Amino acid sequence: MGSCKLPKPQDPGAAARAEVIELLFSYVDRLRTHFESIATAHGLTSAQAKVLMFLDHPEPMRSIAECLACDPSNITGLVDRLEERGLLSRSEGEADRRVRFLQVTAAGKKVRDAFTHALFTDVPGMKGLTRAQVGEVRRALETLCREEAPVK
Repeated sequence: MGSCKLPKPQDPGAAARAEVIELLFSYVDRLRTHFESIATAHGLTSAQAKVLMFLDHPEPMRSIAECLACDPSNITGLVDRLEERGLLSRSEGEADRRVRFLQVTAAGKKVRDAFTHALFTDVPGMKGLTRAQVGEVRRALETLCREEAPVK
């Protein structure tokens, strides 16, 4: 969203919330750009990086598709390319052979570890924050992410 501005409501409370939303949109855009550049530096697309990040242990392809908010058929190509590079493997489920499980390989863990280290080392806007300030931001965002967060 960059420098795009939202219309400001007349109500002061609504105007303050609009400013927060505008700032969040801007920051999310910075984070997306950061994520994409780190992924590219590690030879990954953003979607491939997300697949590797979501795989701590063997998971059905359907679970990864849900994390990416897409249909399982949409991640087949992603999985194919990651498997071709030796970064993950897939196997049939023991209880149901139609279910495909994904697992990060040793090479995939190395790439994932390097990616996540770079991703979280120099997060845009957080370099000058103290640990306490990061905690405050986390708590505020946690409140915003609750389903029934009170709005004042």
